[in-house]
Amino acid sequence: MDLVKRTLFRSMVCGIKVYQRLFMDFRVWGRERIPTGPKIYVTNHITSTDPDWVLPVFTEPVHVIIGPGYQSKILARVFDFFEQINAMPDHRHSVVDKAVRYLRKGESIYTAPEGDLQEPFQLGRFYPGVARIYRQTRVPMIPIALVAPRSAMRKWPLNFVVDGRIYRTVMVLRGPYFISVGEPFSPNVTEDGGSDEDQRVTDELKERIRILVEEVRTNKFWL
Repeated sequence: MDLVKRTLFRSMVCGIKVYQRLFMDFRVWGRERIPTGPKIYVTNHITSTDPDWVLPVFTEPVHVIIGPGYQSKILARVFDFFEQINAMPDHRHSVVDKAVRYLRKGESIYTAPEGDLQEPFQLGRFYPGVARIYRQTRVPMIPIALVAPRSAMRKWPLNFVVDGRIYRTVMVLRGPYFISVGEPFSPNVTEDGGSDEDQRVTDELKERIRILVEEVRTNKFWL
């Protein structure tokens, strides 16, 4: 991103922080674990507002891999202005290449490899695209657990349909929302490891996020 876009991005994040302080019980653990330099932030996916609430945790502006949200023409223009990565069906073939290009420029990306919302404390299938991105760049992956109780979640009537699949809109606008940042993850890989290696990396990454989710879940103070 150029200086103008970075400045606007940081201004938006400042606004999000103000909202979080006023209306949410927002807590973060492990932010000091985030290293400098390009990195791949990876989270589970529990609400449609996840990207908004996790942005202040990052140490720099990021390029977010976004799917159904790109159906909105207004949002699509905003996403494109801030150089986000379109993961809609017509663009999926270019997602890995775009992410790799940003990382090689020294910038960071953010992805939720489940692709769709999951129930609280549950993890869905992790798609292996994140492993392919890692294999081509070898920058650290930062596993991050997002946790919120069902009582704080609100379903909205606005849903997106992509390739015949319905993507729900679930938001957390008030109440508890917790984020736990794990240790940077840099597994050994080869240049041509193929699908088996990608699956191994993806499974290891998913397990690290599962452990982080469970650690937050066992903290009884938020129940």
